[in-house]
Amino acid sequence: MKKLIGCIGLIISVCVFSSSGFAVSLDNQLVVEEQQFAAGAFEGPGTCLGCHHEIHTQWSHSMHAYAWQNRWYQDDYRLAHRETAGATDVLCGACHAPIAARTGQLPPHDGSAFDATARQGISCDFCHTVSDVNRLYNMGHVSSPGNLKYGNRGDGSSPYHGVKYSAVHRSAEFCGSCHNVKHPAGGTAIIDTYDDWKSGPYAEQGITCQHCHMTPGPGQGVNPGKSSPMGMERSNVAFHGFVGGSSFAQRKMGNEAQAQMAEEMLRAAAELELEAKRDGESLSLTVHVDNVGAGHKIPTGVTYIRKMWLEVKVEDEQGNTVYHSGSVDAKNHVDPEAVFYRLLFEDGEGNLTGKSWRAVGIGYDRRIPANGRDSETYAIRLPAEQGVYETTVRLMYRSFSQESLDFHDGADAPRIESVEMARSTLRIPQ
Repeated sequence: MKKLIGCIGLIISVCVFSSSGFAVSLDNQLVVEEQQFAAGAFEGPGTCLGCHHEIHTQWSHSMHAYAWQNRWYQDDYRLAHRETAGATDVLCGACHAPIAARTGQLPPHDGSAFDATARQGISCDFCHTVSDVNRLYNMGHVSSPGNLKYGNRGDGSSPYHGVKYSAVHRSAEFCGSCHNVKHPAGGTAIIDTYDDWKSGPYAEQGITCQHCHMTPGPGQGVNPGKSSPMGMERSNVAFHGFVGGSSFAQRKMGNEAQAQMAEEMLRAAAELELEAKRDGESLSLTVHVDNVGAGHKIPTGVTYIRKMWLEVKVEDEQGNTVYHSGSVDAKNHVDPEAVFYRLLFEDGEGNLTGKSWRAVGIGYDRRIPANGRDSETYAIRLPAEQGVYETTVRLMYRSFSQESLDFHDGADAPRIESVEMARSTLRIPQ
């Protein structure tokens, strides 16, 4: 398990040897991985390729495969390392490079001690040697590496490894162990996706993470086929693409099919409903945003990096814009006065921050729970009492903020696209 240290100032004197043989100090780590195995205890994903080619291909284009090497994750990870003198290396690195964390290869934070298997993020043998979950945050999986592989069925066989049924692989708790993150210094929820799900209607109905994120397409799908050529025909084989909302990263990494699946997932998550009351030049426009397709709050995950917002545009009969909120400027920055759905932390000085390592509490949280609704009313002054107007409202999403990309890359920063999650129009009569 991972040992949690109660406050940043508390120092534990621990020294381990990395797989390359040199000593690595863990003195200043906020958390320490107590489950430790020899380097090489976990098999590389290439070992699985021969029998599970299709599943391996799905995984190789997933965000799990890129969890460590994703350059935009690395930007924030290195920033946290610099600002905390390395105290967050294991806290933030373990879920992105779990094999490295459990084989003494992390720290150092730069991956210089990683072997090829550790570098490949969240791979086959880490997940399929999990025998239990003993803590529902900060990677509380119990690892049992070896020839016995655990999965959601126990009726198959393999000439290479043993097979054992694992109820935990069917459960949301399997995912929640990493998709819940708490700050060890004070318990602030940094990521609360599992808690969202657990307290919502999907959990009550028995709909788990795997029902939506391990089937192709939005919602609860099926994926008939075989997990290997020698396997039996199944009505549903777990889809290992683990699709979420990361269309930008997927597209930048050349995975266009996965980017499109992510956008489909986003478009299935929400719907808009508009109500308007007009009194001459005064327009009261209420926008209702309904979470109709996500089993957790939207947005979720690292919502302090992501942006979801409302764009509201009112045009006259000639197509002239008379009101616009949530626009994007020439630098690709979103109108700072827009209505944003996101979470930001409060730091020790009472300031809002997106830097999770500085969090002492939640400073701002406006997200929409599963099957929930959020409403915003706009008071709009029209230029004339007469005339017909048309209102267009869009719910927009970015998995990163342009400001964050600009901070890390400066003039070379890529321009992140905005994904339209939902749109609604309403004609305003005179």
